[in-house]
Amino acid sequence: MYLLEIIPLAKIPLAQPQIFTYFSAKALAPGALVFIPLNRRKEKGLVLTCEPLEKKKMEIKKAGFELRNISGIISSQPVLTQEQIELALWLGQYYFASPGIFLKMALPKSVKSLKLKVKNYSSKFKVKGNQKLIIAPTIAWAENLVKNEKGAVLWHSGIPSKKSNEIRQKIRRGEIKTVIGTRSAVFLPFINLKKIVIEDETDPSHQSWDMWPHWHARRAAEKLAEIFQAELIFKNGPPSIESYFFNPRSFSNSKHQIDPKIIDLKEERKNGNFSLFSRELQKLIKEALANKKQSILFLNRRGAANFVFCQDCGEVLKCRNCSAPPAFHLLNGRPSLFCHHCGLKQAPPQVCPACQSWRLKNAGGGAQKAETELAKIYSEAKILRLDSDSAPTADQQEKIIESFLKKEADILIATPVFLSWQEKLSRAETELSALISAETIFHLPDFRAGEKAFRIIEALGALTKKHFLIQTYNPENQILEFAAKNRWEEFFKEELETRKILKYPPFSQLVKITFRHKNPQKAGQEAKILKLKLDRANKNPEVEISEALPAFISKEKGKYIWNIILKFPIADPKSRKIDREFLTARDSLLKFTPSNFEIDADPINLL
Repeated sequence: MYLLEIIPLAKIPLAQPQIFTYFSAKALAPGALVFIPLNRRKEKGLVLTCEPLEKKKMEIKKAGFELRNISGIISSQPVLTQEQIELALWLGQYYFASPGIFLKMALPKSVKSLKLKVKNYSSKFKVKGNQKLIIAPTIAWAENLVKNEKGAVLWHSGIPSKKSNEIRQKIRRGEIKTVIGTRSAVFLPFINLKKIVIEDETDPSHQSWDMWPHWHARRAAEKLAEIFQAELIFKNGPPSIESYFFNPRSFSNSKHQIDPKIIDLKEERKNGNFSLFSRELQKLIKEALANKKQSILFLNRRGAANFVFCQDCGEVLKCRNCSAPPAFHLLNGRPSLFCHHCGLKQAPPQVCPACQSWRLKNAGGGAQKAETELAKIYSEAKILRLDSDSAPTADQQEKIIESFLKKEADILIATPVFLSWQEKLSRAETELSALISAETIFHLPDFRAGEKAFRIIEALGALTKKHFLIQTYNPENQILEFAAKNRWEEFFKEELETRKILKYPPFSQLVKITFRHKNPQKAGQEAKILKLKLDRANKNPEVEISEALPAFISKEKGKYIWNIILKFPIADPKSRKIDREFLTARDSLLKFTPSNFEIDADPINLL
């Protein structure tokens, strides 16, 4: 008889053990796959260790519980490599999630479905050369890269089971040297991976935002590079603030070559133009249509653009506690300004605090409004709109892009969705690009707002061949000045100084704890109770725990949402010291979170 330590390939509450011990009549190699009884159900489990029963008899006698036998053997040989297992275990701890979830992501489709015989992953193959992994944010991006990379193989989660199994085996035998794929490619069975390239690391598609846990390809790639001692390269587009901090590099070859013309919307209003489009922009659109050239107009469609500003002096109202722009809400039917950083709630002022003007306005206006207004002004123009309402799936978005590339439309109204299609859009003969309202990207109530704004400006500037306009109520905005003149390093350095003071990444790790409930009182009460528990359990005065606050979008799908934000300081940020010791200390606090709360490490946003 043998004792097996096994990780169930299932989500298990983090307060419970994640590794279980079972009896087996047969010795099984680490990485073998079995069926195990788990409570009253049968689950798949991955073997971590196997030891003869004789060595553990005394421990078993002392144990206060009865061990059970495994239910069956799926594969007595490893179905994952040791490197795959190490990556999955680390991701489980990093994202405070069951490691079995990540192990399941790494399994071949044939093993998940139990349709094909499992190949032996423990066999040692002769290394025939170095392997390279290129991670693209989207399938379309990866497909285009494969065309230009000799001998490269395409990988994404939509590849049929039989073909994906063949690819895995060839990678495991060292027959495939270059893999180009989306984020799931990090779980492939490489044996001699020596270079990892991440294309446009700031693209939101690199993060699993629609499925829990919300893991990021960059974090997985960093760990994979550490496991294989591989070189990690970030390519195309500006880096994230964190990547720049760890590896400062020049932006002299930025794709943003056309200097934008800044349009002061205050002057437009003074001269009687209350349209979304300035007179200069209307003129350039008319010229582009006459020359049969195309235009791309960007609007931040999302409701997170809500803020209050003065139409006379351009002042954006700020929270007096943390200087972030509070969001405009109707709380119980009454207008309110609510800061999602510190929780300050106040009535909107009657006049501008800077110039005493009464002409305060709640920013708004999205892609649909722009489409309607353009159609009225340019009745002859063919207009396409690219947003998650008109095209919720990648296939639908690609059809819109292809239609634009075929010149079946004159104007493309773009939203943040376009960032994942930059490479394709760069092929269009775009004579004009414009940012309709800079305020909707600069003044989002989130600490990454400036960084995201830079990315949008860089992308829009890269798409146009002739004209680039930015419309704003505040042309003196310092971030806008940096971005317009390609002064990337200055912005990044200033942003890092601000983040250091406020203890934002890379100087800390952020964790967002979220509670959802259909009863608004229950949602707030449970979140506040957890806040008190965390305060009592916290032994590190450097760890910051925010108040329990309603989310920016406080109700979704019939449930009210409350968040708690934690900042865990990193003692030596330059060393990237988010190691096992750091995570163990962090988890000693997070373990007090009930299982009906969501825990999101490195959240996409804090809203």
